[in-house]
Amino acid sequence: MNKSVLVGSIGGVVLVTGVLLLSAGNMGAFFSIPGLIVVLGGTLVATLVSRPVDEVRALIESIPALFRPEESTMERDVEQLLKFARRYRVCDARAAERELASISNPFVATGLRQVVEGSGLEDLGKSLQWRIAGVRSQENGQTQILYSMATFAPAFGMLGTLFGLVHMLTGLGEAALNDIGASMAFAMITTVYGIIASNLLFKPLAIKRERRTTQHLMQMTALREGILQIHQKRHPMLISDALEAYCAHYQAADTMSSPLTLVKA
Repeated sequence: MNKSVLVGSIGGVVLVTGVLLLSAGNMGAFFSIPGLIVVLGGTLVATLVSRPVDEVRALIESIPALFRPEESTMERDVEQLLKFARRYRVCDARAAERELASISNPFVATGLRQVVEGSGLEDLGKSLQWRIAGVRSQENGQTQILYSMATFAPAFGMLGTLFGLVHMLTGLGEAALNDIGASMAFAMITTVYGIIASNLLFKPLAIKRERRTTQHLMQMTALREGILQIHQKRHPMLISDALEAYCAHYQAADTMSSPLTLVKA
């Protein structure tokens, strides 16, 4: 598990557990299956109504990856790109075309294939930019779903609160004190669930997803610049320097420990 996620998860559990231990004599009062169904079930239903099912399913499938350390392939991609550049610069088209089979990044492979096939520089740049825009649209869409869920959860928590208050008030004249207390507890606990789900689950995941999208797009943009320079048959060392300068400018120091320097070495 990602170290920051692990520390954050433990901190969240300790925080919530500590509050429960300090504020309640009966821990069971904070556990309500109907309350969870109202908040989580309502949030899921509202999300499915507002978004296509395929997008929601893709998001759910991608969530486990957010809890694991992200494995950057930038070093490998740049190494393969520069190896291709050496072949292509000496006008060895067949060797360069054979090199395409060893390129594992589909974005890089597609761009370099267009280079080999003689695509114009302007058309190549547009094609790569459209692919980046497609990835941006898809990943930003998943981030927006998480932000929407963070908005829905407190609303359904409030809905559960209103249900509990209505149930309590309708039986106020004839219900026993225990029944009134149970209805009031249900009314309050759903609001708690909504706030916890929004601020300790959906919003943090959305922010983490947003950050990874930014890193992914930065890497794709850097690789796009490398592909365009290969099309111009620039020297591989100059391409490596340009990519290193680009990443040094746009990437935080703790995300990629100068992989391009390793490639140059």
